[in-house]
Amino acid sequence: MSLSPSPESSRPSSRSSRKPMSIDLSNLPQLIQPTPPSNTLIITNLQDPEIFRADNLQTIKDLVNASAPIHSWAPLKSFRRIIVSFFEEDSAIRIKQILDGEAIMGERVKVYFGHATSIEPKDEHLNLPDAGKLFFISPPPSPPHGWEVKMEDAPNKQVHAEDLAEALAKLHHRPRTDLPASPVSDGETEGRTRSGSLVLYNPSEHGLSPNLPAISLDDMTGDISPINVEKPLLAHTSRPPLELMDES
Repeated sequence: MSLSPSPESSRPSSRSSRKPMSIDLSNLPQLIQPTPPSNTLIITNLQDPEIFRADNLQTIKDLVNASAPIHSWAPLKSFRRIIVSFFEEDSAIRIKQILDGEAIMGERVKVYFGHATSIEPKDEHLNLPDAGKLFFISPPPSPPHGWEVKMEDAPNKQVHAEDLAEALAKLHHRPRTDLPASPVSDGETEGRTRSGSLVLYNPSEHGLSPNLPAISLDDMTGDISPINVEKPLLAHTSRPPLELMDES
């Protein structure tokens, strides 16, 4: 008669057939390294809007400044946080140890290190462009043939062009009296008096062509006598007879 194996004798074979347990760590997020210490702190979890009142902010700032001198102070009410920077990194580390986990108006604040803030003064003005280069606002698709880059000439130092300066100088000359007076209507002679005339363009100086008109400038800055014009009489319209009016 054969004997069946006991349960105790079958256990080692069942254990040996099991697969070893493994854990899949491929879906775990990457390890985020903590922000290194810097001279800037971000004070967060300031949920009570009353913290951002002017008097409360000044009180918090004075308490922090008493422990370490503050370089910059920027409350951000919309983000419920305050960004503060110090002159030294050790000051920021010390303030973080004091404020982190403390209760401000019923809420425990959390303090983190931010990006380092430069405390060195820097020039924020734009640098001048290089004088050896030409800058175009709208450059053409391609320069013309034979075009070369060169320095621009100095601006014109003359105030007026030669022809304009000569024309302006003639305005100060004495008027010529040997020229015939221009025809003027009787109405114009009664209302104005001519004090002088200056010829700007004389045909005799350009070939005596009959097709060239003479151009003269008359000075009308003299006294102007008022023109006596009779005002028309206004005739009044008579009222119609009462017998022609309709009775209402």
